[in-house]
Order: sequence, then structure tokens, then C-alpha cells
Amino acid sequence: MRRFSGVFALLFILVGCSSNEAMKSTSVIDQSEKSRTNSIFPDKLSKEEIQTVLKESRQIYIDSNNDTIIVVLLERARQHYIDAINAQTMGDSASSAIDFEYAIAILNELGYFPNIESNQEFNDLSRSVVEDYEKYIASIDSLGAQTSIFALREKLNQIAEAGESIDMDIPKKVISSTGVPLIINGHVEQNITFFQNRGRVHFERWLYLAGKYFPLMNSIFKKEGVPENLVFLSMIESGLNPIARSWARAVGIWQFIKGTGRLYGLQGNSWYDERRDFEKSSRAAARHLKDLNQEFGDWYLALAAYNSGAGRVYRAIRKSGSTDFWKMRPYLPRETRNYVPQFIAAAVMGMDPVGYGFSVTPSDSLRYDVVTVDESVDLSVLANCAGTDLETLRTLNPELLQLCTPPGYKAYKLRIPVGMQDVFQKKYANIPEDQKRNWTLHNVRKGETLSGIGKRYGISTALLLEVNRLSNAKKLSVGKTLLIPIPASSKKFSAQVPDEQVDKRSRRSRSFTQMQPDRLRGKTKLIYRVRKGDTLGHIAEWYEVRTSDLRLWNDISYGSTIRSGSDLEIWITKDQVERFAKINEISEEEHQKLLAIKSSEDISSTKQTQAGSYWLKYNVKAGDNLGKIAHEHGVTPADIRRWNGLRADVIKVGQELEIYIDENGASAKAPKTIALKDTTKEKKVISYKVKKGDTLHGIASTFGVSISELKQWNNLRGTRIRIGQELIINS
Repeated sequence: MRRFSGVFALLFILVGCSSNEAMKSTSVIDQSEKSRTNSIFPDKLSKEEIQTVLKESRQIYIDSNNDTIIVVLLERARQHYIDAINAQTMGDSASSAIDFEYAIAILNELGYFPNIESNQEFNDLSRSVVEDYEKYIASIDSLGAQTSIFALREKLNQIAEAGESIDMDIPKKVISSTGVPLIINGHVEQNITFFQNRGRVHFERWLYLAGKYFPLMNSIFKKEGVPENLVFLSMIESGLNPIARSWARAVGIWQFIKGTGRLYGLQGNSWYDERRDFEKSSRAAARHLKDLNQEFGDWYLALAAYNSGAGRVYRAIRKSGSTDFWKMRPYLPRETRNYVPQFIAAAVMGMDPVGYGFSVTPSDSLRYDVVTVDESVDLSVLANCAGTDLETLRTLNPELLQLCTPPGYKAYKLRIPVGMQDVFQKKYANIPEDQKRNWTLHNVRKGETLSGIGKRYGISTALLLEVNRLSNAKKLSVGKTLLIPIPASSKKFSAQVPDEQVDKRSRRSRSFTQMQPDRLRGKTKLIYRVRKGDTLGHIAEWYEVRTSDLRLWNDISYGSTIRSGSDLEIWITKDQVERFAKINEISEEEHQKLLAIKSSEDISSTKQTQAGSYWLKYNVKAGDNLGKIAHEHGVTPADIRRWNGLRADVIKVGQELEIYIDENGASAKAPKTIALKDTTKEKKVISYKVKKGDTLHGIASTFGVSISELKQWNNLRGTRIRIGQELIINS
């Protein structure tokens, strides 16, 4: 797990804490070979370079804006994506899984960037990589020992779905002596069998790590009044990895997304993320689970809501007419249907590992003292004060994203090995002031030199070279942003958090279509000549393909511009040829009309097109508050809080809320308990308009139906759907 969860070590290392050589540059694109684009990008690191960087610290490259690093990271993820697909074609399953994991890890780390969720290129590539990885997981029998917990769970979900039968709900044994009763049935046995065989190496590692974290978790859960056997949920959530980051950008041992984490007091910025704090996140998880249990009155429903949100659980209650998890299970999203059985399997095996064939000596439990640090100090310096090494200090403080304590954070609580508090205090008091730094940024102006900048801030040229990874003091470009370490005694400059960015470096694109004939089998190639005003997003929508596929087919790097007059290859199914072949032949007037068509975000709200009762997804906009949203939809703020598992009225821009709309257009009496049985007396027909980013799988999960039902109701031969298409859903 460390290999994948630490991928971002390729990108960010705290400056000033290491003098390791920066990543190697590569040659500039041969513009004669890439005449249709205009771009310079970094090449993907080799596996040897990756391993070297992972063993070292984190690296940070300073540039002038966040857009630069986003483009660089998108391209780096795309290259791993290409390598994953190519390795899959060559039958190299190990390399394919590794590159898929790297691509996903890089994209997930981009989730730390402000407003990244509104970046369509990021969303499109993330969706494409995950979808193709899921297809790949389905095609292979097992996954390697280094596979992430999220790929492992996806494999388990696929196995569960394939082996589904009616009699699997029947209880065979109930362990009621534990806090949460554990019902063992066919679904649970299926998961137990998996972990005893194909997933054995993973479960053995979890049993080992349980010795490290469970004593602390048990203590916290006991204090919070939560059943202690719920600690086994952390195995399924993250594989007991404090720095795990999911495909959906949930973080930590307990996999909190940012919004829910903040509701339970987990804060963070570019320097630290408390979702990775094993102590604080465990306390937040206990409180969240306790709140959900109070909401639903059932631990299995609370677990389901922890995984997929309260709104989806309410919808499953409404559709099934029951609050029994096993009866409502078919109406939950696919992952949630198997989430509770996975927890039960982990709990029964974890409580009796020997009885289930495991012989693992658990790790020693966590033991540490806590000290306070007021300044931004290099972790290697603090490790020396605590009489330990850097790796141990980072293990005890996984919430730290950089190799120092956060600047501007007074009384930061740092964990150190137990019994070293007095030694630490004495050594810490003797740390020279020049090793206690805050940070500021400096934009290089015309005529400035590194030595002159150093004198201005009272630091050496050598230190500026080291912290900014500069090899030559003379190569200082106007406009470049330098990170400046400021001694703590200086009152002249305030600390600022640097933009998380990397340097631009060049790379050569590689042909994809020539290496992937199997991937294109059964498809027909069309040529589209780019016109003025075109973007890849426009073209992808017209041909109903993914933007990421356009980039793959045409070797177009992120940040590149498509030029008017250049030709693009577009691969479509044979039955689409007649419809799409004419796009390249339309008149300029028709082309301008196409460009003027509003984006999918402006398509009329599904609220106006749907009939009967349904759940509306609402994205919070600037200026919104819970009262305003409730008033607009004829509900109460308490309803919205209840459906979305909110503890308070705090919401943020971009947050997705689920709102129940009854057939009269209001929802004041929306579902909470089994009283909703009367809604199942007859089917309600919903007309759903496909939005950008929708997939058949996602729509099926949202409405609690199967993909085969969606295809049957709408006479679909495949799984491809298009923006604006109306789907009939029998709810």
C-alpha cells in the first residue's frame, strides 16, 4: 500500500528538508512530428526513478500558477493510463495494475487543489481511468499483494454480483454477543471465502496492522459509546492505511471526504490533513457512526449510510418498503450492497483468526508522547530531538503532508516515541533560530539576482538554491516564483503557503492506436477536420465519445491546443457511422450553431421533466444556504440535514445534496421509516435526462435499479448513452 499511497512523493517534497537531485529533464517535442499540437510536457518517470523518489523525501517544484501543475499532473496520469492499457494488451497484468494505480493516485492527489471538481478535463480522465480499471479487474482472476484496498473491494463487488442467488439472504448463524450483532449468511460466507483464499495476503496484513491501531480505536469507540467491534470497519474502508486515498478522493483510515470530515472537526490545508490523523479520524468516525445509528435506529443501515450517504438509504427504504437491510439491499448502490457483508466477514474473522485459518502475530500497539511545536521546523530536525528517525516520526504523524510542521500553526501537537518527551524538550530548546522557519513567496523581477534576493531576506544563496531545487544561480528567469524560508525571529514577512506546482519539462507523445488494435476492433475511424472555435470538449460531445479517448487516439497531451485545419481520428461503432459522418461536412453556419449550443450544465433541470416521486441531486451554488434551498424545493432544512447526514446547516459550494421530491413537487413528508410502504403499491415512471458525466452504471445505482432493466426499458443494445437523451425509469 505504501507504494501507491505515497505516489505523490513524486510530486511534492518539502523544500529545504532535502538536497536530493531533482527529477531529470527530457527533450522537447519534435514539432514536425506533432504539428497539430503545441505543447511541452514532462515525461513519466521510470519505475526505477519512482522507487528512488519514494525512498527519499517529498519534492516541490515552484512555478507561477496552479494551472501549470494541474496540466502536468493530468498528463503524467494519462501516460500511466496509456501504459496500463498497453500492458494489459501484452498480458502483463502486474504492470497494468501498477500503472492504473499510479494514474488514479495522481488524479486523487489533484483532489487537494481548489475547485478541481469543476475542471472537466480532470473529471473526464478520472472517470475514464476508473471505468477502464474496473473493466480490467473484472477480466482477471486475482490481484497482486500491492493492489490497493479500493481495487480489492471492486473485485469483491464483482464476485458478489456474479454469484448472487435468492437463498443467500437466509441467516445461518448470528453472533449476538458482540456490540453489533453479526449475521452470517451466504453473502458473508462468500466474502470469508475470498479473504481465506485470493485475498489472504491482504487480510493477513490487516490482522498485523490491527495490533497497531485497534487498541487506540477501541479506547476511542468505548469513550464515544459506540460498539467496539465496529473498529473492523476500518479494515474494509482503508486496509488500516492512514494515508489511503480512494478513487472518490476520500482520505485516511476512515475514508472521510472533505465535507463530512469538516462536519466532524477534521481540518486541513496544503500542509496537513487531519483525515489522515489516526486518532482524530477515529473519533470522528465513532461520532459519525453514532449519529447515523440514531438517525436510522439500526447499525446495518448506519453502515450503509456511512458508505453511500443517508439519501441513498432513504431511497432504498422507500423502494423496498422495509428497514431490514437484507430486504432493502437490492435497492442500494452496488458497492453498498456488499459493504455490510464485507464488514461482517472482517469482524467474525478478526475476532477468531485462528478459527478461520490465520496465524498472524499482531504488530505492537501505538505508544507515543505528545509535544507542542510553535514554529515551522524540519521533521528531520525534530526527529533528532526525539531521538528517533524521520520515518518513525512520519508514521506517528501521518497527517503532515510536508516534511515540516505547518507554518503559522501555534502549539502544533506532534507525536514522538514514548518516553522521549524530556529529551525532546531539552534538545528542542537548543535548536538554532535559523532552523525554525516560516515561509513566504517571491516573484523574480527583471534585474534581480539570487544573491540579491538572498541578502534581502537574510538567507544564503546556497539555501535558496537548495530549497528551490535550482542547479545554477545564474539561471533565474523573470516571473519565476521562489519559496523563501524566513527565520522565525523575522517579523518583516508573513508566512504564506506556496502553490503546489511542478516544473515544466518536455516529453514525446507516443502512438496509441497502433498499439491497441484489439481495443478498436469493431469500430470505424472517422476523420474530423478542426475548425476555428472548436475544443476537444465540443468535439467529444458531438461524436458522443470521451474527451480522454480523443486524446488517446490522437496523441494529444494535456495543455495542448488543437489547431484549425488539423485532422483528428475518431473511432465509433459501425451503427453510428451514418449519423456522425455528416458532422465533418456541415456548413460553417451549421458549425457555428453547434458551437452556440449550451453546455449540458444549462440543460433544463431534471426536476421539470420528471414525473412522480423521485430524489433530486442539487449542487450547492455560491450564495446558497440550507434555508434558501429548502424553501425553493418545498422542504425544511431539517429534512435536508436528515437525508444527507448533516449535523449542522453548514454547506459548501459544489457540495451535492439529495432532496426528495414527491409527486406534488414538495417533500415535507418525505421518507424516514417503513411508513413509506404505500409508495410501492404501483410503479412510478420517471423520465430522466442524461447529463454530462452520467454513465448507465451510475444512473442505475442512483435509482436503485439494474443496468439490464435500464436497457430493457429504453431498448438499449449497449451501455452507451448521450447527453440530453431521455431515459425511462420504472421506480
